[in-house]
Amino acid sequence: MKKSLLFWMLAMLVCMNVAGQNTGDEKYQRHWQAGHEKIRIISYNIFNGFDYKKDADRRDRLVDWVVKQDPEVLALQELCGFTEGDLLKLAQRWGHSYAAIVKENGYPVGITSKKPIEVVNRLLENCGHGLLHVKTYGYDFLVTHLNPSSTEKRRAEAKNIAKYIEDNKLEKCLLMGDLNSHSPFDADGMERESTSLLMKYGGKASANLLDGDFDYSVISTFLSVPLIDVCRKFTEVNERTTFPTPVLMYLSRNKNVQKLVGERLDYIFVSPSLFKNVVDGFIYNGPENDFLSDHYPVGIDLCVKNK
Repeated sequence: MKKSLLFWMLAMLVCMNVAGQNTGDEKYQRHWQAGHEKIRIISYNIFNGFDYKKDADRRDRLVDWVVKQDPEVLALQELCGFTEGDLLKLAQRWGHSYAAIVKENGYPVGITSKKPIEVVNRLLENCGHGLLHVKTYGYDFLVTHLNPSSTEKRRAEAKNIAKYIEDNKLEKCLLMGDLNSHSPFDADGMERESTSLLMKYGGKASANLLDGDFDYSVISTFLSVPLIDVCRKFTEVNERTTFPTPVLMYLSRNKNVQKLVGERLDYIFVSPSLFKNVVDGFIYNGPENDFLSDHYPVGIDLCVKNK
């Protein structure tokens, strides 16, 4: 009887292990109608551009991770010290032949793709560290990085970006990046678990809080466009942390302590008309991303019709 029980326990462990692995069978997936493909889109804040391109080890490890994920489109924030040529050269290492950057100073955002990129607009005013609007794969991609130090400034930036989407009638768009803001969908979890975060922000005097409490109005501005917050649809509230990672020395390695200061700052939003084509949403906050940046990346899989 004991041997039988042990056998079934081992069998279950093997099945669980196989289920959690990437088996490589994606190439056998089929859409009910011919001419479709599934594309992966990832957004990643890369922490001061690998220390202004000086940290080759972290850069190479992040490149290896991107190659493993094989995204069709990759949005990046904090491309510090990068030119557009630098970004293209880096993108070629993970199989992308096209790249665009919003600016070449400060904290730029950028994007790389397997397919051609058409730059529609580069907005530098009232959009945090910039808003890059490009077209690739037939969709409008908006990449941004909102102000990290003032919720009042973030609210103004969010309203400006929302107005840009509405004025340009971007009905098939994706908005992504480090928004430095908290979602109302995470409120219950944050109020319950992130008990040390309010103290970290500094209480009522903090410009990052709203009268001493978390401010959910920035993300609410995007939700009211309306845009759909993809990752929250596919992850539990206690699994949504995107910042900070253990690469920051001040952070305890104890997971229970980490929860007390964990927060979701990174997002991918899509237009409602696109959400029906979303297959998956990911927050890559596992051990393999612990020491690649101070942020964890987020991603989605989208089923699209070939042009």
